[in-house]
Amino acid sequence: MNSKNINSSLLIIFDFDGVLANSKDAYAAQMKETIESISNKTFSEEIFSERVGNTDQKDDFRFFLETEDKKVIIEASKKYEELTPKYAHLRSLYPDIREIIESLHNAHYTGIVSRKPQDRMEYWLNFYDIQDYFDYPIGTVENTKSHAIRRIMIHYGFSEERTLMIGDTEFDIQSAKEAGVISVAATYGSSKLGDLLELKPDFVLNAPNEIKAIVETVMKNYS
Repeated sequence: MNSKNINSSLLIIFDFDGVLANSKDAYAAQMKETIESISNKTFSEEIFSERVGNTDQKDDFRFFLETEDKKVIIEASKKYEELTPKYAHLRSLYPDIREIIESLHNAHYTGIVSRKPQDRMEYWLNFYDIQDYFDYPIGTVENTKSHAIRRIMIHYGFSEERTLMIGDTEFDIQSAKEAGVISVAATYGSSKLGDLLELKPDFVLNAPNEIKAIVETVMKNYS
């Protein structure tokens, strides 16, 4: 039975990669092999690392393969997914994340809005066995996360003042501001820290274990 009360809790929405899971190296290596196998060109992993989170996968395929051909994009998507087991060892949850999100989920409503298709989002939640710690996970490839953020807010009836969006990219913070919710920049997963902070997020999160303190501050401000 769910004992959480909307009047005494917050809605905490997380990005996935760069906030909960460190998958930058895996994504870069996986994208590099995928793109090179189709284009027969050579790229550095750093090029892909810089794009993590701010673009969706199909955007990267279009950009690096220089094509809008749907068949090529589908071929690249299949190749990328085939390589997932090969690079799974490069992916991991950040330290203490499992315990942190379990604790938050017990007292608050928790969601995810990630730039992954829904099936891939659910795959990784199950991969890390954290699927039960989130009330509402959404995978979206829209040009903003704001619509997905607001969908979760409306579903549970939360106001902007009681909703947090935690992300590590400019895309996340911009989406939070578009939705009118409290923006939290996770610097530990950011590829472009300067650009992220220029957006003036409401809170800066330097390590996962600081999340609870931010939540407590917001609770005091809006209780």
